[in-house]
Amino acid sequence: AYCESCLTAAREIEKAMKEAPDESRQTVVENLISGGVCEKLVSYKHDHISEDKMTSSCMHLLDSYYNQFHVALVNREPKHLDIVLCYEQSTACVGVKRQSFEGSKKNTFTESDIEALLRDNKGHVCIAQPTHSG
Repeated sequence: AYCESCLTAAREIEKAMKEAPDESRQTVVENLISGGVCEKLVSYKHDHISEDKMTSSCMHLLDSYYNQFHVALVNREPKHLDIVLCYEQSTACVGVKRQSFEGSKKNTFTESDIEALLRDNKGHVCIAQPTHSG
C-alpha cells in the first residue's frame, strides 16, 4: 500500500503541477504535500487496498518525507515524479514487486530520458567500481 499510495500521489502531484500556472506552482505543491494529495487518493479505486489504508499510507509518507519532497518539487518540471518521489527521495517503492499497473508499457524510458535523469540527479548517481581479488 505504501508504494501504491506514493505512486498514485506522485501522479496526482504531477498532474496538478502541469495544470497550475508557473507563478502558483509552489503554492499548489505545498498544499498537496501538506496532505491535500492524500484526500484526492480516495477517488482512486485500488482492488487490493482499502481507502483508509491508502490515505494513512499517504499521510505517513508525507509526514516522513515532507522536506525531501518539498526540495525535490519546488524547482522542478513535473516529469518522472513517481521515480523522484517514490524511489529517490522516499525509497517507498525500492525493492517492491508491483502488480502490473495500467499503462505500465508506456513507462519505458528512451536513452534521452535516462540521460536527462542522470544529468538532473548527478548527486545521487553512483558509478559501480569493479573489484579485483588478488
